[in-house]
Amino acid sequence: MRFLSSFFASLLAFFVAFGLILILTIAIVASSSSEPEPYIQENSVLKIDLSGTLSMRADQDPFEALFNEGDIPLSIESLRDVLEKAAVDDRINGVWLETEFIGGSWVALAEAHRLITEFKEESGKFVLASTTDLGFDEMGYYLASTAETIYAPSQAYFEFNGFVMQLSYYQELLDKIGVEPEIFRVGKYKSAVEQWITDEISPADREQREALLAQVKQEFLSKVSIKTGLSSAELDDLMDDLYTGSMIDGHAAGLIDELAFPNEIREAVAQAAGVEDVDDLELVEFGRYAKVSRKEAGLTETTSDNELAVVYASGAIMPSIPSDFPFETENSITFNALNKTLNDLEEDEDVKGVILFIESPGGSASTSELIWNRLKTFSESKPIYTYMGSVAASGGYYIAAGTQKIYASPNTITGSIGIFRTMFNAEELMNDRLGITLSEVQTDPHADVLTMTRPLSNAERRAMQNATNQGYERFLEVVAESRDMTRDDVHTLAQGRVWPGSLALEVGLVDELGTLDDALAALAEEAGIDSYEIERYPAPKDPIEELFGSSSQMVTQWTIQWLPQPLQEFLSQPVVHNPETMSRQTWALSPVKIDIR
Repeated sequence: MRFLSSFFASLLAFFVAFGLILILTIAIVASSSSEPEPYIQENSVLKIDLSGTLSMRADQDPFEALFNEGDIPLSIESLRDVLEKAAVDDRINGVWLETEFIGGSWVALAEAHRLITEFKEESGKFVLASTTDLGFDEMGYYLASTAETIYAPSQAYFEFNGFVMQLSYYQELLDKIGVEPEIFRVGKYKSAVEQWITDEISPADREQREALLAQVKQEFLSKVSIKTGLSSAELDDLMDDLYTGSMIDGHAAGLIDELAFPNEIREAVAQAAGVEDVDDLELVEFGRYAKVSRKEAGLTETTSDNELAVVYASGAIMPSIPSDFPFETENSITFNALNKTLNDLEEDEDVKGVILFIESPGGSASTSELIWNRLKTFSESKPIYTYMGSVAASGGYYIAAGTQKIYASPNTITGSIGIFRTMFNAEELMNDRLGITLSEVQTDPHADVLTMTRPLSNAERRAMQNATNQGYERFLEVVAESRDMTRDDVHTLAQGRVWPGSLALEVGLVDELGTLDDALAALAEEAGIDSYEIERYPAPKDPIEELFGSSSQMVTQWTIQWLPQPLQEFLSQPVVHNPETMSRQTWALSPVKIDIR
């Protein structure tokens, strides 16, 4: 069996190597000729399609980058760059936002709202918004509210009915299949485990989630109030009435400025741009304009030897476990990867300070502590602040405590200072439902504690809970030191409770509310520098390097499909790390998923 596995792995490697050589050849040919900088005509209008998922930072598809056929994707990072250029570019008369159903965190949405509003106020150029026949949900309408005029087809959908979280619980499912969860946690608000042990939301989890929803609703109503002139109370009443999704009702209530067909919207854009004939209207798509250099747009960049680094730490915090699969990719925060970046920044004399941009629900408690300690040692040589993105909770908050100052958005989800460990006893499923019996040969009575095929003894449960308690106490100690609080003060705020950034500031878990720019300005002052350039890490990969990272999986799948069916199934099995290794970890995670719609 081992011979066959090695043989087929070698065969697959041959096909993958052949495919990569072919792709590399095409890439070299494609990269030998680059597309010239886009030509922008006078009296143009920048058209921004706000749909899909808005992220803080997006990576460009390597195939599109190599062949110069793809546009730079929309993200907060690229939106900031584009609007800064459009504000000073005399060829751009204004912006047309076409908004549909858009996803993303409320941190990203609020930042986009701020950037568009600042563009309009500082440049004096117009911003118009419209939607297609798909219509608006609250997120799309929130961004459209930055415009002077909002246009929409009369029969398009309009959602203006409040915000909701929907949660799933699996207690009955586990009962039916014969699996018993073994839960160890500290903190009544640590709700990540409740999906396995109950069939409805707990009062504590409801309390913290209602606070998150209240913050989002407040943010939404405050911005829409500025646009419509209606008070937050009046808008709140409308949310109770406009549940039908009627754009006509939205127009009657003063939320939609004009009901119009696409041709009429285009005419309105042309008129705002000062173009007499609508056929002469020049639209520049976002992705195309993003390729225009800042110099060509009219921005004069100041150069400086001083640098401030923004290090993006995104995903779950995970141990650095090697994989046997050569083409596996990770979207996680590991000590090894982050430590390498910090080492490089520590040695770079031009780097005067660092912002750690955290987007993480947490993860391994042991990995979090390693990173926390490394950040503390880094701060002894250079200043390092945290900026919290959409979520920096539990393990995400743990590592933030290693930096000197914590910035957050009012909509950031943070806190969740708590610990849990989840195990499952599948004895009934194996024995009674599936008819599988197991026997063990072991040296000591607890050697099989992680097999998940028997219930834990009382002594084992006490040991597991004790380890969980120790992890929680260590978490409290770390936060108390960071926030200059006592252990009991932190415990009052902790117990796994999740806080919106606005409340986290009030209770002392963050230092300031603001934007990434605010954090950078404060960091520059801390570092004693007036001018600086911003470098972002991890740096974008070379297109060919990125191409190998993504195309290898595609070539692998393409190769597998030509193999016999049994071999396809064998080679297509996902790589799963040793479950016993992972179950030994104590986890510091925020509630499983917080999705506000």
